[in-house]
Amino acid sequence: MCIEKMSDRAELRERIINVATMLFQQHGIKQVRMDDVASKLGISKKTLYGAFVDKEAILLEVVKLTSASFCEAIRETLLQTTNVVEQIFLLYKRVIEHCREVNPLFFTELMRYAELEAYFDRMHTEHFGYVKKWLQEGVKQGLLRDDIDYDVFLKQDGFQIDKLLRNPSVRNYPAEVIYNSVVLVLLRGMATEKGLEIIKNLK
Repeated sequence: MCIEKMSDRAELRERIINVATMLFQQHGIKQVRMDDVASKLGISKKTLYGAFVDKEAILLEVVKLTSASFCEAIRETLLQTTNVVEQIFLLYKRVIEHCREVNPLFFTELMRYAELEAYFDRMHTEHFGYVKKWLQEGVKQGLLRDDIDYDVFLKQDGFQIDKLLRNPSVRNYPAEVIYNSVVLVLLRGMATEKGLEIIKNLK
C-alpha cells in the first residue's frame, strides 16, 4: 500500500510539472497561478499544495526537468559531428528552435527568483570544465584560436545564452537576432582561418 501511495504521488508530481511547464512557457511565470495549474489538471488546490508548497517549488522542478531534457538534446547533437564549430551551430540551432516556442516572459521572469538564479550559477560551475575541454578540442582541430585564455572567456559568461534570454533589455529581440549579434560574433572572434571558412559555409 505504501509503495502504491508513493507511486501515485510521484505520478501526480510528474503531471503537475508537465502541465506547469506548458503554462509557464505559454504565458510566462507571473500570469500563471496555482489555481490555473490545479484547474488545468482537474484537481483541488489542496491536492496541488499537498504535492508542492508553492509556485516557486514547481518552477524549480520545471527548470530542472527542462535543463535535463536540453542536456540530453546536447548529447544527441554532439553525436552528429565531431567538428566543434559545426557542433556549436547545431546546439544554438536547437536553442533558437526552443525559444521560438516559448513566451519571452518565461526567460526574463526567471530572474525574479533567487533560488533559480543560484541554480543556474551552479549549473554553469558544474559544466565549466566540460565546456572548456570542448573548446580546447576545437583548438586541437585547428578551428579555434590557441591564443585565447578559455578560462577567462567562460568566466566572463562565454556562451551562457540563458543569461541573455533572461535579460529584460533584450527580451523583445528574436532569438535569431541575439544569436547573430552575440554568439556568431563571439564564435568568429574565436575562430581560426579554417574555422571561419566553416562558419561562412554554415552561415
